Amino acid sequence: NLLHLLRSSSMKLLHRRNSRMFGLFLVTVMLLFHSSSSTVSQKDCTINRSKINILLVVADDLGWADIGFSHKPDGFVSDKGIPETPHLDRTAEEGLVLDNLYTQAACTPTRGSLMTGKYAFRLGQLFTSSVMTTSDKKGPSDRFLSEELSGSGYRVHGVGKWHLGHQKGNLPTQKGFDSFYGIYSGMGSYYIHKGVGHSHKNGVWLHNQEDHDFHYDYRNGSESVLTETEDDEGVHSTDLFTKAAVSRIKEHDKTSPLFLYVAYTAPHSPLEPDESIVAKRNNHIIDVERRRYAAMVTQMDDGFGEILSALEERSMKENTVIIFVSDHGAALVKSCWDYVGGSNKPYRDGKFTFFEGGIKSAAFIWAPWLNDGVKGTHSKALAHVVDIHSLVLSLSGCMTNLVDNKINNEVGSMSLIRALKGDHSGRDTILHNLVSTPLPLEKLTKYCSPTTPQPGNYGVIRYHNYKLFYGDLVMWCHSDLLTEPCPDLVFVSGRAAMLFDLEIDPYERVNIAASNIDVVEKLAAMILEYSKDAPSQWVV
Repeated sequence: NLLHLLRSSSMKLLHRRNSRMFGLFLVTVMLLFHSSSSTVSQKDCTINRSKINILLVVADDLGWADIGFSHKPDGFVSDKGIPETPHLDRTAEEGLVLDNLYTQAACTPTRGSLMTGKYAFRLGQLFTSSVMTTSDKKGPSDRFLSEELSGSGYRVHGVGKWHLGHQKGNLPTQKGFDSFYGIYSGMGSYYIHKGVGHSHKNGVWLHNQEDHDFHYDYRNGSESVLTETEDDEGVHSTDLFTKAAVSRIKEHDKTSPLFLYVAYTAPHSPLEPDESIVAKRNNHIIDVERRRYAAMVTQMDDGFGEILSALEERSMKENTVIIFVSDHGAALVKSCWDYVGGSNKPYRDGKFTFFEGGIKSAAFIWAPWLNDGVKGTHSKALAHVVDIHSLVLSLSGCMTNLVDNKINNEVGSMSLIRALKGDHSGRDTILHNLVSTPLPLEKLTKYCSPTTPQPGNYGVIRYHNYKLFYGDLVMWCHSDLLTEPCPDLVFVSGRAAMLFDLEIDPYERVNIAASNIDVVEKLAAMILEYSKDAPSQWVV
């Protein structure tokens, strides 16, 4: 049983590690064991000063082929060249790489799921939009991960990109963070820290000089102090975010556990790299545009290395779990938000789509107590970004009431917790997306691309090795957000269907719906069951 497994693992570890590391291992596995019970309630989330530190790093628009660790087992070699990321690669290779960690197809829905532990459709975050770029846009009203951790004794700090609402009441320091340094919106100039947009008319980036978006917010008791900062204009945002993260570590009072959320904006558009990195690094990449994009990835990796050094200097790394994830795949289509340069090869398509290239995330977990059977391996466990929410709560000993017990409990999934213990069975179901009510026509401007059609009712679901797109897909498949046409659609019960067996067709080339009508009907019924919980209004 589980308890016997933990005792056995700990006895083996006793002979390999020093006593301090062994003690940390025992503390952590006891937390994992405790939180795996579905009866844990909010009142069990108590203050414990010996809890483990947690560093959660999120990259923005990082593609599957934009980093070395994600594809080493399959031997894939990018024809575009892979950016230099030695710090991330080394840490991943000493941890557990997640080969099947899925996100949403756009920034805000992924962040909403990460913070709430709920699928994006439950939050009203529809399709690929929910950009929340103006001050009148609210974020989810649900309790955030940061609030849970703050209430259990953690010092909670955020750095980088927020993108979860601009209204007061929805800002980071009003959602559990002790401090936040970064931008509220989804993107901005890396040097002058203004909002940016893309002109459809002439294809150039435009800076809105009135839209300054760089903040240092902090909590003073129960009061949130909101300030804008312009002192660092002319300094690259990636460097500023790294500097802020390092400062939080150096200033941290180690009598309390630390949760540090570092959400880099790199390598998201605009394409504004540090030119010294362009000149000196990634010389193996021939394409100029690709090399400039790679410089932004390498700069983020340099920052990650500085953060690791800060943890080591303060003797905190040995009591820290590190989680790295990209919020979705790289953008492959130029639009008013995105400039291309990333790659999701060998997978199909990219950001804003629910093909594998858009939602398969480069991710890993590093922990000081990983046993030799897990350390340095790749997990094939099927997991979703909501599982990171569950993992963090479990590591903190703060698992809340488990809800949404319908087809597959997204909040209570233990897939990543099991993977860290060597069990890679994973979850069996992921609801990738659900649109149960068409997007109102007046909201179409939020979709950026002028030829993107209005989405109808459709769903995308993964069940074991099968993945089904089902519903009003005809217009969806003609979107200019796709880099290639959909496979021929098959109509089942009057609705269009695309079914893929990802075990034998991971690149989604052959629609097998016609020869697997029973599978289509089963998965379509699962989508229908989820749709009963869809909200009546969308946050767009």
